[in-house]
Amino acid sequence: MSIINKLTRYKLFLEEERPNLVEELFQYYHREETDEVVQEVGDFEKGNPKKVNFIRYDNPYEAYLTAQIQLDEALIPILNQHISFLEDGDDVDLVLESLEHSIYRVKKQAYTNVEDWEKLLDHLTEDQMEKIEINPKGPGDLLLNELIWIRNYETRWMKNEDH
Repeated sequence: MSIINKLTRYKLFLEEERPNLVEELFQYYHREETDEVVQEVGDFEKGNPKKVNFIRYDNPYEAYLTAQIQLDEALIPILNQHISFLEDGDDVDLVLESLEHSIYRVKKQAYTNVEDWEKLLDHLTEDQMEKIEINPKGPGDLLLNELIWIRNYETRWMKNEDH
């Protein structure tokens, strides 16, 4: 399967995944409202996520779902752009490097308010981080897995800058 086909399939997956994530977040907020937890939220219009005045990043489920919705929205145009580069015959290695850096920037932006989770990474052993990367179990591990990916990218990027 060509790289263009793989990126197109990934883009289609993100397009299909977004409504499911939005519905999951809607169900979560609905459950919270019935549990006497009050949040100021806007209307849920045309499948768009509620506008939340704050995101509680101490809740890994909410933080992960919200970040994934943001990632889906941001990555689709990036994937379209990089698919076009490949279709135009641009160098595959340069396009993939650009795509990876674009994904990094989007993830870094989506996970800006998770300092406590980033601190937690400093206390995990290599074995624990490897287990999370290979088989994340639940929203906390999924959130940590994204932060591990960001950290690994930054480490690789810094090594390349030194050479």
